[in-house]
Amino acid sequence: MPRPSPVTDAVRALVLSGDHHAWSLDELLAAVREDIDTADFSTIFRAVANLERSGFVDRVEVGDGKTRYESRRAHHEHIRCTSCGRVAEVPGCVLDQAVTSVQRRTGFRVADHQVVCTGVCPDCRRQARTSKRAPAL
Repeated sequence: MPRPSPVTDAVRALVLSGDHHAWSLDELLAAVREDIDTADFSTIFRAVANLERSGFVDRVEVGDGKTRYESRRAHHEHIRCTSCGRVAEVPGCVLDQAVTSVQRRTGFRVADHQVVCTGVCPDCRRQARTSKRAPAL
C-alpha cells in the first residue's frame, strides 16, 4: 500500500471532480500547484501512475501528442478542437455496430478501442466569426 501523499490526493480529487475532462500531466501540475507549490512534474507523474495502477484513472490518447488521464467510468469517445486543443467527451459509444462488423469480418474479438474526433469547438468558431467581422485598421 503506497504511503499517503497530498499530491496524489490532490490529483485524485481533480480527476474525480468532473470539472475538467482528459487531464494532461501539465494541466494537473498547474492545478495542483495552486494549492501545493512544491509539487513538480515527477511527483505528478508518480501520482498519476499510482492512480492508474489502482484503477482510479484511465490513460487516454486524443491525438495531440500528450498522454491524458480521466476518471474510470463507462466507455465513451472524445472530440478535440484543432484550434485551441480543448477536449470534450462524446457520451456513449459511437462504434457499437462497427465493432460487431469488425469482429465478423476479421474473426478478432475486439477488446477495446479509442476513437477521437477532431473539429473546431463552439468558442473557436464564435471567435473566428467575430474576428472576420472586425473592421481592418
